[in-house]
Amino acid sequence: MRDYLSISNLGKAAGLAALMTLMSVGRLVQGQKSLAFYIPVTFCAMMFIAGAVAAWGRRAGMAGIVTDRRTLCSGVALALLLALLALPVYVWGLDAILRNALRSATSSTLLNLSYPATVGGCLALMLWSAGFQTMFFVAAPMSLFARLTNRQSVALGLTLAVRFYVMHRQMTEAGVSAAVPLFYGLALATTLAGGLLFARYGLAPAMLFAAALDLRLLLYV
Repeated sequence: MRDYLSISNLGKAAGLAALMTLMSVGRLVQGQKSLAFYIPVTFCAMMFIAGAVAAWGRRAGMAGIVTDRRTLCSGVALALLLALLALPVYVWGLDAILRNALRSATSSTLLNLSYPATVGGCLALMLWSAGFQTMFFVAAPMSLFARLTNRQSVALGLTLAVRFYVMHRQMTEAGVSAAVPLFYGLALATTLAGGLLFARYGLAPAMLFAAALDLRLLLYV
């Protein structure tokens, strides 16, 4: 906790939190949330999350937030390659199944959030995925669990467990009953890829991977 609560780490956390909050504004607008309330709340929440990443992002041999240029370039190339390979799989197969399953859900909220109807909505989702979601579902749990266990593999496994639990709650609350195993599988696969990118290449490649996966949504606008 000494590293987490240090003045230096709090400064890094504040910078990251400000960036992630800024990247979340479009999504908050899309969700018709009160910016006067949710921007400060998002910033405070991200301070706790970003603090963990800044303090423990290099535990268990992980790359941390900032890496050398060679590592960064390798990570960016791999992130783009993975997203490029996933693109035709989503566009020509998975998206039709996922959208039909969400349409049949008891709530339309998850459909509207997952497949925005406007270009602005798609860009907002890309920024949200790269920022808040990557920090919350990948970087922060990986950092925290690496701090607790000092093992990358265990940290990754626990991160996947957290993602599975959150996905389960989302599916239950939205009333999704079709293609549920597919939703779980994709959530775990993308979290696995993001976790490995973060652990080995740093935060930026993991963020880029998340954003690049959502780039395909512009095709449906």
